[in-house]
Parts: sequence; C-alpha cells; structure tokens
Amino acid sequence: MKQLKSMRFWDILYPVFLYYAATILVLYAVNALLPPTVGTALLRQFITSLVILPFLYRFYRQEALPQSGGAGRKLLPAAVLVGGCFAVAWNNLLGMVHIADYSTSYGQVEQTFYTGRLALELAALCVVIPLVEELLYRGIVFGRARAWLGGTAAAVLSAVIFGAVHMNLVQFVYAAVFGLLLAYLAERGGVGCAAAAHMTANLTSVLRAETGALAFLEQGTAVQAFITALLFGAAAGGVYWIERQNFIYKIPKTH
Repeated sequence: MKQLKSMRFWDILYPVFLYYAATILVLYAVNALLPPTVGTALLRQFITSLVILPFLYRFYRQEALPQSGGAGRKLLPAAVLVGGCFAVAWNNLLGMVHIADYSTSYGQVEQTFYTGRLALELAALCVVIPLVEELLYRGIVFGRARAWLGGTAAAVLSAVIFGAVHMNLVQFVYAAVFGLLLAYLAERGGVGCAAAAHMTANLTSVLRAETGALAFLEQGTAVQAFITALLFGAAAGGVYWIERQNFIYKIPKTH
C-alpha cells in the first residue's frame, strides 16, 4: 500500500521535475546566446518558456482530460474578475502585514521581474509564463491529484507545490493561497479559466509596479483596508456567481 501511494505521489510530482529539468537545459542554451545578468533574466525566462510551451501543451493534451467547452468559456469573465480582485486584495493584505520583511530573497525576485520594460513584462509575466504554469500546475498536477485524491485534497496539494517552487516566503504564501483559487477555477471552468485569472492577477501586479495605475491603494492604511475588503467582496461575489452556474469541469479518474 505504501509503495502504491509513493508511486501515485511520484506520478503527480514527476511532471514538475521534468519541467524544471527541461527549463534548465533550455536556459543553458539561451545563456550561451544571451549573457546571464539581472537585466536579461526576465527575457531569458520568457524565451525559455516560449520554447517549452508547445511541448508542455502536448504533454497536457496527452492527459486526455475533457475540455470545458462552451460552459467553461461562459465563466471566463467571472474568472478574470475573481483573479484580478483577489490578487490585488491579497497583495494588499500581505503588504499591510509586511511579510516581505521576513524574506530577503524576495527583493531579488522583484528586481528580476520588474525591469522597467513594460512590453516584455506584459508578454512574459501576463501571457506566456502564466499559461505555462497553469498547464503544468492545474492542467497536469492538479488533474492527476484530482483523479487520485478528489477535488479538495488535490487543490491543497497542487497549491502547496505551486507555492513551494517559488522558493521564497512571500511568493510561497501568495502563490499557495492563490493556487487554491486557481484550482477551484480549473475545477469549475477548466484550465482556460485558471489561466485567465492568473494572467489578470499578474497584469495587476505589473501595472502596479510599472505604471502607478493603482497608486490610490497606497493612500493610508484605512483607505487600503477599505479597498481591500471591497475587492475581497467582489472576488467572493464572482465565486458565488460561478457557483450559481451549476457547472463543474469533471476530471475522470484515469490515473
């Protein structure tokens, strides 16, 4: 029985190891053409993700998971609303408790991601990288865990894995909690809904960092707390609407 459980767990984890092994190999080749510096880190990650994306998509398609179809597409606007509102609110809350003070490595991550090159950040952080991560963590990892453990346990497991791979406290807490929401959206509307929410969430972070579009959120703790509560409420309203649609993206127990 223990051996069977170990095999099941490895079946869930090995796509992540395979993905990172492929990433290292492709990144090594990219480094030969583009010198590895802090200034080129996001561009190199963008190129690497572009190279890996078609292979990862093919791997995802081989899972033989059903597509959400028209019902899933109807949930996309709500997924965008939920993802964007929750991401801003959750970022606000983490900022108010100063969690970044406990993670020195997070500052290095910010320097890598937010380069001042808006077009690159939009393409990499708001399109390609979220799509890659959703195919892997919700399309494959959550899908396989869902077939073995059921929806709730699979959501928790995939969220913890998603948080852990970010390798710093701030992103672990942010990504693990957000990963639960993304797993829920994948359950209800398919990977497309999760990807739409993820892309929107990253877009809010890029706009906040590079354009000052959300500067009004920084106008004092009371204002920030009020807006944060409103955004959490809007996200909850979006989830409620999704639940009212009575549509569940079912994943067969094939693993």
